[in-house]
Order: sequence, then C-alpha cells, then structure tokens
Amino acid sequence: MYEQYFGLSEKPFALTPNPKFVFQSDQYRVAVESLRYGIGQKEGFMLVTGAPGTGKTTLCRDLLEKLDPGKFRVALLFNPFLNGVEMLQALLSEFGLGDTQSTSRKELLDRLNTYLLQQLANGRTCIAIFDEAQHLSTEFLEQIRVLSNLETEREKLIQIVLVGQPELLTLIRTPQMAQLDQRVSVRCTLTHLSRDETGRYLYHRLNVAGAQGRVRIQEAAVRLIHAATGGVPRLINLATDRALLACYTAQGKSVAPEHVRQALASLQGEDGLDASAAVASPTLLTTPGGRRAWWIGGAAAAVLLLAAGGGLWFGMDGRAELLAWRAARAASTAQAERLYASIARDHEGSRHHENALLRLAQLQMARGSHDDALRTIETLARDYPAGWAVGEARYWGARARFAQGDTAAACVATRAIPTDAAQAKAADYAVMTRQCDAFASRQAETGSSANGMATADTTRPVVPAGSATPPTPRDSQP
Repeated sequence: MYEQYFGLSEKPFALTPNPKFVFQSDQYRVAVESLRYGIGQKEGFMLVTGAPGTGKTTLCRDLLEKLDPGKFRVALLFNPFLNGVEMLQALLSEFGLGDTQSTSRKELLDRLNTYLLQQLANGRTCIAIFDEAQHLSTEFLEQIRVLSNLETEREKLIQIVLVGQPELLTLIRTPQMAQLDQRVSVRCTLTHLSRDETGRYLYHRLNVAGAQGRVRIQEAAVRLIHAATGGVPRLINLATDRALLACYTAQGKSVAPEHVRQALASLQGEDGLDASAAVASPTLLTTPGGRRAWWIGGAAAAVLLLAAGGGLWFGMDGRAELLAWRAARAASTAQAERLYASIARDHEGSRHHENALLRLAQLQMARGSHDDALRTIETLARDYPAGWAVGEARYWGARARFAQGDTAAACVATRAIPTDAAQAKAADYAVMTRQCDAFASRQAETGSSANGMATADTTRPVVPAGSATPPTPRDSQP
C-alpha cells in the first residue's frame, strides 16, 4: 500500500524469511562462516540456536544460496513432529529419491547410505538441515545420531545441522542424548540486535527494497522501535511495517515517534511487543549524537580543568582519559572493543574503569562472544559490587546465559536484575521473563523443580569451568 508513496520496489519488512534482505550483523556473519567452515571440513554435527524471530530460518535459506549446487545436495526439513521412520522417508524425498512407502528402518537407511556414497563418489557433500529442532522427539534425535554413523574410513557421509530455540541445548544435554551432544563440533547462536544494529538493520532493508536514501526514520523513532521489540528482527519488521503505513496515512516525510506509537497501538497484544516501552525509551548506548554530546562535554570539562591550573587533570589517569575519549568516538565496534579492553586491563584505578568493563561486555555480546562477556561481567561484579553499573551488568549476564542456551542459569540471573535496570530494559526484560515462565512450566510438566533454581548464587555471574582468567580485579569492597 505504501510502497509507491515511498518509492519502494517491494515491501521492505515482510515477515517471510528472504535471503535477499539478510543483514550481516557480526553474530550473523560469524554463524554463517562457522557453518560453512564446518560443512567444508565435514565436521558432521552443527548446531544453531536463537530465540524466536532472531533469523534462524533466514540463515538456513541464506546458507543454501551460498552453497554451490554442483557440489552440495541439501535436504531441508521443517516438520519436527515426525517419528524416526517418517524422518528417513522425508530425507529420501528431499534428496530427490521420490516418495517411498517402505516402513522398514533398515531398508530406508540402506537406500540413504547408497545415495550418500554415490554423491561422495561424484564429489558432492550431502547436508541435512532440521529446523525447529527444539520440538524433536527423543526417537527423532536418536535416529539423527544413527545417521551420523554413516561414514567412510575418512569422513562423514552426511553433514547434519540442527536449528532451534535455546531449549534445544537443554534437550540435547540430557543424559540420554549425551552421545549426540558430544558429536556437535560447531555451535552458533543468534541473539537480539543492539540499538545501533537496529538502526543499521532498518536502513539496510529499506535500501534493498529500493529506498536509495529517500526514506528516513527519525532517531527517536528508531529508539522506540528497539525499545518495543527488544531488537528481535521479526518484531522489528512487524512494528516498522505498521509505522511506515502510519506515516503514509499521515502523508509524512519521515517516520516519526508518533507513527511508531500508532503502529504499536495497532499491534496491541502481539506476543513479544512491549508498547509501554515506547513511553520511556532508554538512552542509547552509542549513537552519533550521543558521542558528539559526550565529546563536547568532555572537551568543555578539559578546558575548565586546564583553566583552573591543571591540578585536577594531573590527578587523573591521563592515558585512560584519552582511551575513553577515543573509544566514544571509535569508527567501528572492533576498535571500540580494543580501547575499552585496554582500559579494563591496564587502568584499574581510572574513573573510566567501571564504564569500560560494562561497555566491553556489551561489545563482546554483540559479536557473539558470550563466555568473554560473562568473564568481563564477573570482573565488574567483583570490582564494583555496589557500583552504578551493577544492575545493567546483571541484565547483560542474563542475556549472555540465554544466548548460551543455559535457561536455568539465565532465569536465576533474570530474577536478580534490580527493578530500575528491569524498567530501563522493559522490552527485553518482558521477553526474558516470559521465557523463564515458559521454562518453569516445562520443568513442572516433566516433574522437575523449577523453584530449585532459586538456590543458585545470584550475586555474581558464573564463569564456565576452564575459562581463561579475566582481567585481575581489585580487592572487592566489604
């Protein structure tokens, strides 16, 4: 409806997974390259997890487009509610061997094995991708494990990719799935987009749809979209599509906050969207305007200090001041991360140390290094147990555990987030608590005690055993 008004060739925020619109965030690029490496090296088992709407299905389709059809044969299965025999039948059909009426597991496996050997002889690699794998039955997963036994003396005959929500990790970590879990050699995680990434994501999709810079979304509108959606790509698409419609109806020149509010009002009750977050959107972590304001304020403060004789300046850590100034104006997230890491490692006495640890953890999360982020958050918790950043640090610690698929620990951490931090992250916090409620319900259904999680230590993040030593913290305050 609004495409012609904005000069677009197609809808930029359709909900269907379309590789044409893929946004190459750092974590997405890492996931795709990890899968391509695993497939190229014939690692056998690969795992992709992420919350609903984070782009897992799109990643699968994008991966298929990147693979040379002359060298690869791919079976993509979307129905997780099959038994072991039905799965083998579906695989044979997806590989183009026609529908089969046989219900003999041995006959089906023999036929599949023959096909895989033929493809290997012809220089082709066979891949089976199972989407929505968190719903797979134990029988289905056991049949997948059996598939991984199809091999020659040198290599696996079939590469298997399991794609699902974080509950998939819990599923394969059960004792009966231990053999399957041990065979997973590549693990990738897709998480929500940061606010900066949300803005780039919006303009990327607009430009792919032919905007060529003609469509503008005001910065305040971008903040509202992120606050209401929590950075979930599917929800961003839903909210922004309605916001463009509201702008078109009002014959506006750019998408403004009021258009986003109208969009959210029309989507009231949509699962995952938080319309209340648009009322008081939290401050941006890093935006061009924010960096300018920080730089101007910092420059003014420096002038005042120098005018006062410079005594206070020399009482500061001058090197850390310079690093913090450069980090706030960094041209890339990688550069910012290096600068904040330098402050965190070498300038523990600096007034910027606490902020540097928090920003470093956020940047590590953004590129998918969740273990690194948890180590940094642990250092922050030890050094500043009553600091200003403790609430936000607990929030990011919970996000990191969700991204790792450790839902039990993530829910413990979520409950420990202070009220003010939860309110500032209202959209994300609502999504996290819903995930925890659903997890508790599943635990209750299986006879487990979800309340037992509350006995875990919630005062500081848990670092996985064997992790590298974090920056040496100062002695904790009493």
